[in-house]
Amino acid sequence: MVMGRKSILYIVSISLLFIGIKSKSQDLSSAYFIDNYTYAYRLNPAFSFPKTFVGGLLSNVNFGSNGNIGISTIFYPHNDKLVSFMHHSVDRDEFLSRIHPVNKVNINASYNIASVGFWTKLFGNKVFQTFDINLRNNTSLKVPYSLLSFLKAEEETYYLYDLSNYSLYSRSFVELASGTSFKLGNWEIGGRAKFLLGTNKVELKVKSMFATLNGAFWVISTDAILRASGGGVKKRLKESSMGEYEVLDLKKVRVRPLGLGGLGGAIDLGARYRINEYIEVSAAVNDLGIIVWRNKVNAINRKNTRIVSVDDIKLDDVGSLGDVLSGIINKVKSVYEFDPVKSNNTFQSLSLNVNVGAKFIMPFYNKLSIGVLGSMRNSNIDRYHEVRLSLNASATNWLSLSLNTAYTNYGWQVGGMVNVYAKKFNAFIGTDSYYYHMTPQLLPVNNFNTHVVFGVNYLMSHNPFKKNQ
Repeated sequence: MVMGRKSILYIVSISLLFIGIKSKSQDLSSAYFIDNYTYAYRLNPAFSFPKTFVGGLLSNVNFGSNGNIGISTIFYPHNDKLVSFMHHSVDRDEFLSRIHPVNKVNINASYNIASVGFWTKLFGNKVFQTFDINLRNNTSLKVPYSLLSFLKAEEETYYLYDLSNYSLYSRSFVELASGTSFKLGNWEIGGRAKFLLGTNKVELKVKSMFATLNGAFWVISTDAILRASGGGVKKRLKESSMGEYEVLDLKKVRVRPLGLGGLGGAIDLGARYRINEYIEVSAAVNDLGIIVWRNKVNAINRKNTRIVSVDDIKLDDVGSLGDVLSGIINKVKSVYEFDPVKSNNTFQSLSLNVNVGAKFIMPFYNKLSIGVLGSMRNSNIDRYHEVRLSLNASATNWLSLSLNTAYTNYGWQVGGMVNVYAKKFNAFIGTDSYYYHMTPQLLPVNNFNTHVVFGVNYLMSHNPFKKNQ
């Protein structure tokens, strides 16, 4: 695989770009114990809502991210401009002090296109029914310390570098979901069935990479795989840099936002049990399912050795964030080579979410409660887990509040939520991880730990889905 030391920066940074422009579909943990929250059934399908509701447009916008690095790790101010960590003004020791043995970022988002929830009867029992259409994205990135250290080193400083274990994964899909919840004594039980339409997927796994400096040339040996799926993906080939065979032409690969790239299905299962008038426990398993992707781009680099001049790649690392990333895109397309292989289908599990909670209602004031929630979410590259303690209050019939803190595998977080349950609408806004220092592009500066949700839904005074009202 032909690439210089600086060109590997393009791989890392373009991955960050994928994360930045793509939209954890796990709903907000701060909302788990909130009263009269419209989309509580997304956290646990056993949860219901008092009234009939209809949502669309800005009914539920959900964005979450976790990571141990931030924009300030990669880009630095210099003479009123933004430069990458490769710039000569950025001290190597300062940069390396900010990175970790494994540097990770996970981003998940969902946008509710349309939703409806209502009460009806089934076999003589009252049940709460929901139907919704959501657009979702999961993106994960993992970069080892050795690769970033190599990028910042002087060419003459070292001889052999181990740059293995780099991964990028991003997928987008449309979710069509139908859910039901009902009461059975002290139990509430619910489930959701989901039909998934995969739109686009990109997967890059660098299992091993070794770089050797030989005079004025880098000798690169790589074991990697690249897959891309989507109805709008178009593959093109070009002659390799060695001139002996054809490789994937990344400059001419096209990916359109929409198009059918895969099909799948999933289920959510949940339950809540009321022990007494003061204590209730609950648990849910969400996104238990798979998507089968049809790979239109399927390429590998099986320990092929290629050579590139040290001076072949030039990096203009002075400029705005947009300018730097635009240059990165163009450069990476010209140096990253993969050998095409026969296209195939890939089975991929969804990012499984597990929630286990306990709510304790205060005996001296039943509108005040304490909640303890344990959550685990996985991605194709990493896992996220937390234990969250929340204080919840419903001082009036129309206003519910939550203030909480959580210990996670990415550190401590502080979150909160405001939920307004009015006669004609339900509006909410909340965060699981508050941050105040961000770029003009709304990207966290110091780390990627944040999760924000907001929305507004229309409430009906009567149920149009129920007969004989």
